[in-house]
Amino acid sequence: MKAVARLVWSYFMGSVLTRILTIIGVVLIAVDVAILVTQPHSGEMLWVGIFGLIALFVGSSWMPLMFGRLASSHGARVMPGARTKLLASAFITSVLVSIPLSLLLPAASVSDMSSLPEVMHDPAVQKYVLKLAAIAFSSAMIFAGWMYVALWMLTSKRNLQGLVATLILILLLVLLPVRDIQNLDVQLGWNLQQLAVVWTVFAAGFLFWPRIKARRVRVGSRFAGLAGVLAGRTTGREFDALLGISNPWLGVMALVFPLLIMAHFIGTTSAVWLNFLAIFSTIAGAVSGQIPGRSRALWLRGNWSRVSLFSAVERSVWRHNACMLGALALVFVSIGLYARFPVALMAMGLPLLVLGSALSTYLGLAATQGLRWSEITCGIAIMFAPMGLAKFVSGMKADLVSVIVLELVLFMLAAVLRQVARRRWMRIDWAQCRPDRVMVIRGA
Repeated sequence: MKAVARLVWSYFMGSVLTRILTIIGVVLIAVDVAILVTQPHSGEMLWVGIFGLIALFVGSSWMPLMFGRLASSHGARVMPGARTKLLASAFITSVLVSIPLSLLLPAASVSDMSSLPEVMHDPAVQKYVLKLAAIAFSSAMIFAGWMYVALWMLTSKRNLQGLVATLILILLLVLLPVRDIQNLDVQLGWNLQQLAVVWTVFAAGFLFWPRIKARRVRVGSRFAGLAGVLAGRTTGREFDALLGISNPWLGVMALVFPLLIMAHFIGTTSAVWLNFLAIFSTIAGAVSGQIPGRSRALWLRGNWSRVSLFSAVERSVWRHNACMLGALALVFVSIGLYARFPVALMAMGLPLLVLGSALSTYLGLAATQGLRWSEITCGIAIMFAPMGLAKFVSGMKADLVSVIVLELVLFMLAAVLRQVARRRWMRIDWAQCRPDRVMVIRGA
């Protein structure tokens, strides 16, 4: 238990910045709770607690990275109960950052009537407050868990691919439709079901992963063909294999499978589908963010000039991206034919998918010195540009000429990024551009 407490303490107090944010968050939450509980008609002061909650969450932002690195360390494999303690520390951290919302939201909801101690004498109000607190706590637990996953993606993969994956997850959390449930009991039951399923599956996979991994090695020979495809061991171009993009079908499955799941929730609305497909098209090109570092092996093994190496890498990346873009186009056309999207919308939407992939591809190739603020800013802009154009294309007043002009603007932007990438490759220094050596969480 002491080890778990030390881990939780380290998550919040591991550095000066996180320590300051945690203290500020706790103080703001305590002050706001005191105001909401004692002062009637003080619901407008909820923003103080919200800022405190944000500070508290950011103060615990070390947890995903520390959790992942400790889970993949040698000590986690030899120390008894190490994985259980890590899992307990992650769960307790999620609980601690979720508790404040269960205090703030009920207090703010009843503060318009009177102070909380006065209204709690009414059994009906007391029951309502307790249910609202439980719903707020469970909702915060769900949201905090997925945000920790996004933080792990960003901190464990410090490149364009990690940034894009983080933005995608956050956008999915924001854009996916929320169930419209008026009954508090039904809402609470739905939240508890999600928590139970997610944490049970995660805990089982995390605790039993060493055994699963060992058994997978023993029985792997029985399914050598399928396992080779899924693990990326494919026959083909040696050039693509050295760059790590010899098997595009993993990317195809990673893109299409979530779309099939989301089809159950988002229906056949053309605007939503085009928006999501535009987002996923940027993912198709995000793999290029790892290419500059991996190209060092090609430079050492061949008689290349930097111009010829860039041209060969560019062709290899587009061979890889063509498969994923083909899959996205096939999904878009299939949904469009099924839902009877307008032909003009489909004609304007297909080039948008290619442009989104081209922008992220050349931005990744231009990242020859890692992910700096300029690349981060461009990555955020590239993420939102196809989304904005997708929203405009699906609008009722979108005309063909305007859409063509905007797509030509994106095309010229992609051409500019290509020239930037080409110039950077003329003076690429592999001492500053090394392959990723992040710690892969093998045990999580």
